[in-house]
Amino acid sequence: MRGLSESLTKQPEFSVVAFEYASTRSSISEHAQALRNVLDGLPPQVQLSFVGHSMGNIVVRHMIGDLIRANDTAMLKRIQHVVMLGPPNQGASIAKQLSKTGVFGWVTGQGGLELGPDWENFEAQLATPHCPFGIVAGRLPDMGLVNPLVEGEGDFVVSVEETKLEGAADFLEVPRLHSFLMDDPAVQAAVVQFLKTNRFTAP
Repeated sequence: MRGLSESLTKQPEFSVVAFEYASTRSSISEHAQALRNVLDGLPPQVQLSFVGHSMGNIVVRHMIGDLIRANDTAMLKRIQHVVMLGPPNQGASIAKQLSKTGVFGWVTGQGGLELGPDWENFEAQLATPHCPFGIVAGRLPDMGLVNPLVEGEGDFVVSVEETKLEGAADFLEVPRLHSFLMDDPAVQAAVVQFLKTNRFTAP
Protein backbone atom coordinates (compact mmCIF):
# COMPACT_ATOMS: atom_id res chain seq x y z
CA MET A 1 0.00 0.00 0.00
CA ARG A 2 2.79 2.38 -1.00
CA GLY A 3 0.61 5.34 -1.92
CA LEU A 4 -1.37 5.26 1.30
CA SER A 5 1.73 4.67 3.44
CA GLU A 6 3.35 7.74 1.94
CA SER A 7 0.23 9.79 2.66
CA LEU A 8 0.13 8.69 6.30
CA THR A 9 3.84 9.31 6.75
CA LYS A 10 3.24 12.98 5.96
CA GLN A 11 1.01 13.22 9.04
CA PRO A 12 3.20 14.21 12.03
CA GLU A 13 0.98 12.35 14.50
CA PHE A 14 1.43 9.00 12.74
CA SER A 15 4.37 6.64 12.34
CA VAL A 16 3.90 3.95 9.72
CA VAL A 17 5.01 0.33 9.96
CA ALA A 18 4.32 -1.55 6.72
CA PHE A 19 3.50 -5.24 7.18
CA GLU A 20 3.96 -7.24 4.01
CA TYR A 21 3.25 -10.94 3.62
CA ALA A 22 3.38 -13.52 0.87
CA SER A 23 -0.35 -14.21 0.64
CA THR A 24 0.01 -17.42 -1.41
CA ARG A 25 2.63 -19.12 0.76
CA SER A 26 0.89 -19.55 4.12
CA SER A 27 -2.52 -19.65 5.72
CA ILE A 28 -4.23 -16.54 7.01
CA SER A 29 -3.72 -17.90 10.52
CA GLU A 30 0.04 -18.00 9.96
CA HIS A 31 0.03 -14.47 8.56
CA ALA A 32 -1.95 -13.33 11.62
CA GLN A 33 0.64 -14.88 13.92
CA ALA A 34 3.43 -13.13 12.01
CA LEU A 35 1.61 -9.80 12.44
CA ARG A 36 1.23 -10.45 16.15
CA ASN A 37 4.95 -11.13 16.39
CA VAL A 38 5.62 -7.72 14.84
CA LEU A 39 3.33 -6.04 17.36
CA ASP A 40 5.02 -7.83 20.25
CA GLY A 41 8.30 -6.28 19.12
CA LEU A 42 6.99 -2.70 19.31
CA PRO A 43 7.37 -0.57 22.46
CA PRO A 44 4.46 -1.34 24.84
CA GLN A 45 3.40 2.31 25.11
CA VAL A 46 2.77 2.64 21.35
CA GLN A 47 -0.90 2.92 20.38
CA LEU A 48 -1.88 0.98 17.25
CA SER A 49 -4.19 1.51 14.29
CA PHE A 50 -4.49 -0.73 11.24
CA VAL A 51 -5.15 0.22 7.63
CA GLY A 52 -5.50 -2.88 5.49
CA HIS A 53 -6.28 -3.75 1.89
CA SER A 54 -8.24 -6.77 0.72
CA MET A 55 -7.09 -10.01 2.43
CA GLY A 56 -4.92 -7.93 4.77
CA ASN A 57 -8.08 -6.98 6.63
CA ILE A 58 -8.91 -10.63 7.18
CA VAL A 59 -5.41 -11.13 8.58
CA VAL A 60 -6.07 -8.27 11.02
CA ARG A 61 -9.47 -9.67 12.02
CA HIS A 62 -7.89 -13.10 12.60
CA MET A 63 -5.11 -11.54 14.68
CA ILE A 64 -7.64 -9.67 16.83
CA GLY A 65 -9.52 -12.94 17.26
CA ASP A 66 -6.29 -14.60 18.38
CA LEU A 67 -5.74 -11.81 20.94
CA ILE A 68 -9.26 -12.27 22.28
CA ARG A 69 -8.83 -16.04 22.53
CA ALA A 70 -5.53 -15.52 24.36
CA ASN A 71 -7.14 -12.92 26.65
CA ASP A 72 -4.37 -10.48 25.74
CA THR A 73 -6.19 -7.44 27.09
CA ALA A 74 -3.04 -5.31 27.17
CA MET A 75 -2.54 -5.58 23.40
CA LEU A 76 -6.26 -5.23 22.68
CA LYS A 77 -6.37 -1.93 24.59
CA ARG A 78 -3.59 -0.54 22.42
CA ILE A 79 -5.59 -1.00 19.20
CA GLN A 80 -7.38 2.28 18.47
CA HIS A 81 -8.74 2.04 14.90
CA VAL A 82 -9.08 -0.31 11.94
CA VAL A 83 -9.67 0.97 8.41
CA MET A 84 -10.53 -1.64 5.78
CA LEU A 85 -10.08 -1.03 2.05
CA GLY A 86 -11.92 -3.52 -0.16
CA PRO A 87 -12.21 -6.17 2.56
CA PRO A 88 -13.81 -9.55 1.73
CA ASN A 89 -15.59 -9.55 5.09
CA GLN A 90 -18.20 -12.02 3.86
CA GLY A 91 -15.79 -14.20 1.93
CA ALA A 92 -15.18 -13.69 -1.77
CA SER A 93 -17.50 -14.99 -4.47
CA ILE A 94 -14.65 -14.77 -6.98
CA ALA A 95 -12.65 -17.20 -4.82
CA LYS A 96 -15.62 -19.53 -4.50
CA GLN A 97 -16.13 -19.57 -8.27
CA LEU A 98 -12.47 -20.01 -9.16
CA SER A 99 -12.02 -22.77 -6.58
CA LYS A 100 -13.98 -25.01 -8.92
CA THR A 101 -10.91 -25.08 -11.14
CA GLY A 102 -8.25 -27.58 -10.24
CA VAL A 103 -5.42 -25.06 -10.11
CA PHE A 104 -6.99 -22.40 -7.84
CA GLY A 105 -5.51 -23.61 -4.56
CA TRP A 106 -2.12 -24.08 -6.18
CA VAL A 107 -2.14 -20.48 -7.48
CA THR A 108 -3.64 -18.67 -4.48
CA GLY A 109 -2.49 -20.87 -1.61
CA GLN A 110 -4.39 -21.72 1.54
CA GLY A 111 -5.48 -18.10 2.05
CA GLY A 112 -7.43 -18.09 -1.20
CA LEU A 113 -9.20 -21.30 -0.25
CA GLU A 114 -10.11 -19.84 3.15
CA LEU A 115 -11.81 -16.88 1.47
CA GLY A 116 -13.66 -19.19 -0.90
CA PRO A 117 -14.77 -22.79 -0.37
CA ASP A 118 -13.51 -22.94 3.24
CA TRP A 119 -15.18 -19.68 4.30
CA GLU A 120 -18.05 -21.10 6.36
CA ASN A 121 -15.67 -22.92 8.70
CA PHE A 122 -12.92 -20.29 8.58
CA GLU A 123 -15.13 -17.30 9.43
CA ALA A 124 -15.54 -18.44 13.04
CA GLN A 125 -11.87 -17.60 13.67
CA LEU A 126 -12.36 -13.94 12.76
CA ALA A 127 -13.27 -11.17 15.18
CA THR A 128 -15.22 -8.01 14.54
CA PRO A 129 -12.85 -5.24 15.65
CA HIS A 130 -13.57 -4.11 19.21
CA CYS A 131 -12.45 -0.56 18.37
CA PRO A 132 -13.96 1.94 15.89
CA PHE A 133 -13.58 0.58 12.38
CA GLY A 134 -14.45 1.93 8.96
CA ILE A 135 -14.87 0.31 5.56
CA VAL A 136 -14.06 1.69 2.11
CA ALA A 137 -15.70 -0.18 -0.75
CA GLY A 138 -15.17 0.29 -4.47
CA ARG A 139 -18.27 0.57 -6.65
CA LEU A 140 -17.42 1.02 -10.30
CA PRO A 141 -19.68 3.24 -12.43
CA ASP A 142 -21.92 1.50 -14.93
CA MET A 143 -19.52 1.51 -17.89
CA GLY A 144 -19.84 -2.10 -18.99
CA LEU A 145 -16.86 -3.20 -16.85
CA VAL A 146 -18.28 -6.27 -15.13
CA ASN A 147 -16.61 -9.31 -13.63
CA PRO A 148 -18.99 -12.29 -14.00
CA LEU A 149 -17.22 -14.03 -11.10
CA VAL A 150 -18.24 -11.29 -8.62
CA GLU A 151 -21.80 -11.35 -7.31
CA GLY A 152 -23.15 -7.81 -7.45
CA GLU A 153 -21.66 -4.38 -7.99
CA GLY A 154 -18.22 -3.71 -6.60
CA ASP A 155 -14.59 -3.00 -7.44
CA PHE A 156 -14.17 -5.85 -9.98
CA VAL A 157 -12.78 -8.21 -7.30
CA VAL A 158 -14.90 -7.75 -4.15
CA SER A 159 -18.56 -6.75 -4.21
CA VAL A 160 -19.88 -3.93 -2.06
CA GLU A 161 -22.00 -6.39 -0.07
CA GLU A 162 -18.98 -8.61 0.60
CA THR A 163 -17.13 -5.70 2.21
CA LYS A 164 -19.81 -5.03 4.82
CA LEU A 165 -19.45 -5.92 8.49
CA GLU A 166 -21.96 -5.08 11.17
CA GLY A 167 -20.80 -2.51 13.69
CA ALA A 168 -18.77 -0.29 11.36
CA ALA A 169 -18.46 3.31 12.56
CA ASP A 170 -18.53 4.58 8.97
CA PHE A 171 -18.81 3.24 5.42
CA LEU A 172 -17.57 4.89 2.24
CA GLU A 173 -18.05 3.97 -1.41
CA VAL A 174 -15.68 5.21 -4.11
CA PRO A 175 -15.59 4.60 -7.90
CA ARG A 176 -12.26 2.77 -7.93
CA LEU A 177 -10.88 -0.61 -8.97
CA HIS A 178 -9.87 -2.95 -6.16
CA SER A 179 -6.12 -2.74 -6.76
CA PHE A 180 -6.09 1.07 -6.82
CA LEU A 181 -8.16 1.93 -3.75
CA MET A 182 -5.08 2.87 -1.73
CA ASP A 183 -3.73 5.16 -4.46
CA ASP A 184 -6.80 7.38 -4.67
CA PRO A 185 -6.20 10.81 -3.04
CA ALA A 186 -9.80 10.98 -1.81
CA VAL A 187 -9.44 7.59 -0.12
CA GLN A 188 -6.15 8.63 1.45
CA ALA A 189 -7.73 11.80 2.86
CA ALA A 190 -10.71 9.81 4.15
CA VAL A 191 -8.42 7.31 5.91
CA VAL A 192 -6.51 10.09 7.67
CA GLN A 193 -9.81 11.70 8.67
CA PHE A 194 -11.08 8.41 10.14
CA LEU A 195 -7.91 7.85 12.15
CA LYS A 196 -8.44 11.26 13.68
CA THR A 197 -12.23 11.37 14.14
CA ASN A 198 -13.72 7.88 13.58
CA ARG A 199 -15.47 9.29 10.50
CA PHE A 200 -14.43 9.42 6.85
CA THR A 201 -15.63 13.00 6.41
CA ALA A 202 -15.12 16.04 8.58
CA PRO A 203 -18.03 16.83 10.93
